[in-house]
Amino acid sequence: MTTEEEENMTTEEEENMTTEEESLSTAEEGYSVQRDFWRQAAESDGFDLENVKRPPGMNGVVIGLIPYDCQLYKRYPYRILVDLFAKVGLHRYNLFKGTSFELATLMKFNMLQNYMSSFYMTLLAHDPDPAASSLQKTFQVRVDEQDYGTLHITCSIARIKAEVSTETPFIPHFQGGARAYGIFKGELPDWPSDDALNDGKRFYVVKESEWQSTDWISMYLELVITTTDRSITETRQKTEVLSQLEIVKVAIETANEDVEPPNERLKAKSAHVYITFKGLAEPRAPRRVFEIGEHVERQAIVRRVMNHTGYLTLKGKLCGGQYIKKRSLALKSGEESQDCKKQACVG
Repeated sequence: MTTEEEENMTTEEEENMTTEEESLSTAEEGYSVQRDFWRQAAESDGFDLENVKRPPGMNGVVIGLIPYDCQLYKRYPYRILVDLFAKVGLHRYNLFKGTSFELATLMKFNMLQNYMSSFYMTLLAHDPDPAASSLQKTFQVRVDEQDYGTLHITCSIARIKAEVSTETPFIPHFQGGARAYGIFKGELPDWPSDDALNDGKRFYVVKESEWQSTDWISMYLELVITTTDRSITETRQKTEVLSQLEIVKVAIETANEDVEPPNERLKAKSAHVYITFKGLAEPRAPRRVFEIGEHVERQAIVRRVMNHTGYLTLKGKLCGGQYIKKRSLALKSGEESQDCKKQACVG
């Protein structure tokens, strides 16, 4: 081997070593940024991360929580759904604290880029109760999706921002939920028969004036529809779809049948909510088709379970329809669909 060849080999080896060292340095820097990001995320419970450096992506996959400023950018992902999740947090807070806070403005949120995501929302809310302060308060709300294509979520944080942070270890995506007992365990129930709904000890049929003044019942219905049909994400679609919904009848089932007055069941920590409604012209659900038409009365069931720590889990489904292999086999208007009275609700 000539002296020139030896020099070329030495130069090539040095270049390879330099490249390897640079790769190791880049990887170490990436791991350092990742550790620092999740450390700060844990300290803030996943909130207020917009000024924290995010870890570099790997193979096109974004790592970390992605921040969205809802005041600066109006077209953020899953707009309708995220707004509903923010309301779920206030609903959880109101149930737990006996307050009446309503959403004023969604300020910002962070979310995981997962198939089933977690949302860390910061929002402004006010309490319309004349006895409450007229000042808006800043809330922090965390909602984790437990399933995709159906309503199954858990709200583990819903607090005024000034309150003390949680003491539990930080997990970016929480897959637990409020523990259920008795009739609230397992799969959601079938739609009850008309005779069963007339059983005043088992069910409380909510008065129209009550469901009109109770915003969470319509919120439950919108959650069932939007989690089942993810295409409802834009304001235009919300106007066309959700604004057309009309609640026809609502019944509440709780574990305790001897509640006086009966409408106190509306405040129960655990309940099944049976909603009959119309106005949804063409429901969409995975592997199912429905009779088409806004005039068709449909049913939705939502299970609410909240434990002593305040964890709130909502699970729900749209009833009826027919299972198919392809969505193109849609039922024409007037065709008979299987309803919940003849078979178990599917979801």
